[in-house]
Amino acid sequence: FTDEQLGDQVATMILAGHETTATALFWSLYLLALDPGSQDQLAAEVKDATVNGALDIERLKFTRAVVDETMRLYPPAFLIARAAGAADTIAGMPVKKNDIVLIAPWLLHRHEKLWRDPNAFIPARFMPPSPPPDRFAYLPFGVGARVCIGAHFALVEATLALAKMIGAFKVAMIDKAPVLPVGVVTTQPDRSPMFAITPR
Repeated sequence: FTDEQLGDQVATMILAGHETTATALFWSLYLLALDPGSQDQLAAEVKDATVNGALDIERLKFTRAVVDETMRLYPPAFLIARAAGAADTIAGMPVKKNDIVLIAPWLLHRHEKLWRDPNAFIPARFMPPSPPPDRFAYLPFGVGARVCIGAHFALVEATLALAKMIGAFKVAMIDKAPVLPVGVVTTQPDRSPMFAITPR
């Protein structure tokens, strides 16, 4: 890369990851506000993972599980589009080369044959002793040759940001009406609910 190309690549990663990570953090805070037990567990983990004033991300296992479970329930990319590389048959339907196939992670991540209690917020499903999800059952970043190049960056960023927020503040819902997802560019909330934020 030239310096200009490298700058373009970095700018693309930051811009492309901004809204998706912000959306994932909103849904994480929303789910934790509805589940004070998980929120307290995360805050305790943050306390234990803070060494000399810095967070050790390797010790934030539950925090990462909360991020993973949030992206299962509210995948930032609500649709993934792919062009068929060759003719095929999917569920008895013919697919021609270059046909556009749309995959909805929202539906896949809540499929009753793939997930136990698929609509429940259970971060432990992403921690041992639970087995890792099937490679094609969990696609918050896509999969294969076109997987999101910023996946690792986004996961580190979201895990550390969530740890810092919940480590410092207790989050509760003031607005009791459920927040509904809306597919725009990402899986957005239908409105901005009111939270109560208090220092820990």
